Amino acid sequence: MSSVNSNENRRAVRIAAKTVRVITVPPVMALALFTLLWLHGGIIGQVRDYICSVVLLVILPVSAYPLQRLLPSLREKGREAQRSLAMIMSVAGYVLGVVYALIFSTSPAILTLFLTYLISGTALLVINKLFGFKASGHACGLTGPLAALAYYTGRYVLIIGAVLLAAVVWSSLVMKRHTPLQLLVGGAVPVAAFALLVLLIEQ
Repeated sequence: MSSVNSNENRRAVRIAAKTVRVITVPPVMALALFTLLWLHGGIIGQVRDYICSVVLLVILPVSAYPLQRLLPSLREKGREAQRSLAMIMSVAGYVLGVVYALIFSTSPAILTLFLTYLISGTALLVINKLFGFKASGHACGLTGPLAALAYYTGRYVLIIGAVLLAAVVWSSLVMKRHTPLQLLVGGAVPVAAFALLVLLIEQ
């Protein structure tokens, strides 16, 4: 009886961990970031900027998952190919976002956000592919938006952010997706990039 309960408890924990990871994937966090900034007012000036942000930072990266299933050469490689394609599609969206911000002379905040995504995504791609270190894209996709929301809307966001970050760290460790160091590196990259860009562009 105890072994049955133990198995059920482990299953419940894994379901909870997987749920946390699903609802905190980077595209969802990007959608939350730009939606909250749009609703807050004064940061995203035009609806066009909001729509472009959602298309490039949410829809384009998410499209990697159905695309991977449609391509035979990638479908056979499973989750690793899916993860790599998502990272490539994400970086493509970040590049297009920076191009958009420069061509249409968006607000400094929009340029800062797109550049933060581009620098963070590129840095993780280099760290993962060239150095073989699996820095957490999940942590990266969470701490960047949290830093931006705290800066643009108020530090109270950090309270909610601390809870979300603790949940993501817990879920990643439970599911053995990342080590503490991988989570730390992934989470530090966008925060450092955002802070530097704010100093260079908005100060």
